[in-house]
Order: sequence, then structure tokens, then C-alpha cells
Amino acid sequence: MEENNIENNDEQIQENENGKNWLTALILCWFLGFLGVHRLYVGKLGSGFLIAYLTIVAACILSMDLYLGLIAFVLVGAFVTNDFLIILAKKFKDCYGNEIAGEDF
Repeated sequence: MEENNIENNDEQIQENENGKNWLTALILCWFLGFLGVHRLYVGKLGSGFLIAYLTIVAACILSMDLYLGLIAFVLVGAFVTNDFLIILAKKFKDCYGNEIAGEDF
């Protein structure tokens, strides 16, 4: 009986080993989503920097042409909104493929 409890505890430790909390990722996505900070937080460096780069490009395009700039911001916003909804559903994964569910408050 005790062996099963020890195995269950080991599985829980491995499951939460990444140390990332879904609520932290959600707050980062809400306030700093257009800079990709929520993706950097979970270790997805490539896509995090890509979102930041696309936001800067959208701002540059916006300074030249209003309509194209707004279209660029809508595309980046759709990507960030998608991430926000996935984080809210607690299905967002870190760079290792582990869900970042964390603890509930």
C-alpha cells in the first residue's frame, strides 16, 4: 500500500516538475501577450520572440499604412487570443510538451 503512495507521489512530482503556473501564464498573456512574454515564460523562445518581432513589424507597418498595420495587428492579436483561450482551458504546454496546469487557487 505504501509503495503505491510513493509511486503516486513520484508521478505528481514529475508532473509538476516544470514549475510553471497556468495563472501566471494567463496574466502574462493578458498584459504582455503582444510581446510574447507568456511564451517566453514557458520556454517557447522561438515563438515568443517571433510574436514580439511581428508586433514590432506591425507597428512599423502601421506608421506607414493604417489599413495594412491594422491587419497586421489583428493577425498578431488572433494568435495571442488563441494562446489566451488555450491557457484559460489549462491545455497550454511548455517547451517540453508538459501541460502547465499548476495549482488552483
